[in-house]
Amino acid sequence: MRRVHREAVWALYETYENLRIERGVHDFSDVLSLALAEARREAYAGVIVDEVQDLSLVGVRLLHALVGDTSNGLLLIGDGQQAVYPGGFRLSEADIDIRGDRGQVLRTNYRNAKQILETALAVVAEDSFEDIDGTRTPGHREVDLTYRDGQVLHCVNPTLAEHDQALVEALLALSPDEQSDAALLCPSIRAISHYQRLLSRADIRVYLLEHYDGHPVPAVKLGTYRRAKGLEFKRVYLPRHDETTTSLSRTAETETERRQLARSQLFVAMPRARDFLWLGSIQSS
Repeated sequence: MRRVHREAVWALYETYENLRIERGVHDFSDVLSLALAEARREAYAGVIVDEVQDLSLVGVRLLHALVGDTSNGLLLIGDGQQAVYPGGFRLSEADIDIRGDRGQVLRTNYRNAKQILETALAVVAEDSFEDIDGTRTPGHREVDLTYRDGQVLHCVNPTLAEHDQALVEALLALSPDEQSDAALLCPSIRAISHYQRLLSRADIRVYLLEHYDGHPVPAVKLGTYRRAKGLEFKRVYLPRHDETTTSLSRTAETETERRQLARSQLFVAMPRARDFLWLGSIQSS
């Protein structure tokens, strides 16, 4: 943000904090801070956390407080390249020391077909990122693959109507079992509403990811890129997948960060697919 924007945001934050304190209410960060104070009263034997890159600094401090400096008491698993929220932290800011052999890089991918992972990595190839240990890492990393089969299908149409029709036809061509292990992922809640209506009109059963608990459901799963984190499906469909990375028209000062965040979120969505990835685009002639 520009300086004038930062000043405006800070003034808004101060007003928000004053109103919150005046009314005696807590927000999410306050809940974590209260939990952190409580956790410091009693130590636990061990804590294991996945997707740690999407926690806040207070959240990481809470995890550390649960075990203190107990030997091998804290196992954190995360990937800075898959962070879907702006901002971030370094483990050193939470007084967590991972020097020497305390930190290990996992390089073997057991989920994705080669074509799918290569397509995903190409999206962020030019974007270096800061991993949770503070190390700056190139966007395109070397990964050992155990799975070589798979397919990426690019579906390009000149209009939204033709694009959506192609998507519906692709989903209708699936058997009930194939639909049960398929997901349609969108970058926003607004897009989800659009595709929920579209699929319902085509008599394609839809199950929202916000209600999905991992058990098999005879329906196409529908949700945002963020909601799909940690999940996997045999088939994944990403309609208008490149709009969020190409349609931003912000000032030069903010555009770079916004585009990189959009690419990071798209990168997270693509490897949700194990065997088949459908990428829809609208490109008028």
